[in-house]
Amino acid sequence: MAISETERPVPDTERQVLERYAGAAQERESALCCPVQYDAKFLEAIPQEILDKDYGCGDPSRYVREGDVVLDLGSGGGKICYIASQAVGPKGRVIGVDFNPAMLALAGKHQPEAVANIGWDNVTFLYGKIQDLRTDYGAIGRRLADAPVRNADEYLDLEEFRRRQTAQHPLVADASIDVILSNCVLNLVRTEEKAQLFQEMFRVLKPGGRAAVSDIVSDKTPTQAMRDDAELWSGCISGAFQEQAFLRAFEEAGFRGIEIEARDEEPWRTVEGIEFRSLTVTAHKLGPDGQISRSAKGAKSCC
Repeated sequence: MAISETERPVPDTERQVLERYAGAAQERESALCCPVQYDAKFLEAIPQEILDKDYGCGDPSRYVREGDVVLDLGSGGGKICYIASQAVGPKGRVIGVDFNPAMLALAGKHQPEAVANIGWDNVTFLYGKIQDLRTDYGAIGRRLADAPVRNADEYLDLEEFRRRQTAQHPLVADASIDVILSNCVLNLVRTEEKAQLFQEMFRVLKPGGRAAVSDIVSDKTPTQAMRDDAELWSGCISGAFQEQAFLRAFEEAGFRGIEIEARDEEPWRTVEGIEFRSLTVTAHKLGPDGQISRSAKGAKSCC
């Protein structure tokens, strides 16, 4: 008997991703990344364990300028953040957001060494979901430690705390970021939350700001059976955008000047006849004059 859509078990992709990347924070997993060439001068300051346990498919950090306020979505062990820290200089600022405590611990463990090597301290790591940049899960964790939820009334109190927190003290404020970076993470977000993810990216960017995103895309939409496969989802395969849909997601969120900066001709993997490859895209939030910022057009000049 065929299983209807309402009866089909819904995979907990978020839990699958958390568990797999928590393991990858402890022991390197080569299947989670593509070969990427980074600027060697930036790697010298980064502790080796962070380099060993980095999982990416491109280098969006090359689109950072001196003095930028940078937001890295899905910052993992912190490699891109520590590269960006050097690129923006002591007057810039870098914020990394991740929802995996093990990865945040890895990034924080080596922060004193990275700061000493770089020469300035301008990186902050925050506990949150990249598709919900209003909710500060660190604050919620502290609230639960002080006031555990034991019944429905206390749950409602927690919900009210979260509502106030997101309204008054969002994790990332509106129009506060010059450039958003992300490296092979957007595909891991649940399908039903991907539109919200792009809306959040647009919200936090300053007018005239920009996004530089490297991610895995596919030539055809992954099948439902692939989407239900826990290993394929957490392995950056079945949650991937179809390539044209990826570009449309930026446009539908309000981005303009969308450009493909790098595209691997050879697929990273081919699964069930569907090709998956790395793509790096830049996109812009128009400035107050309704134009792409002139300085943003030259963002690649820093590196």
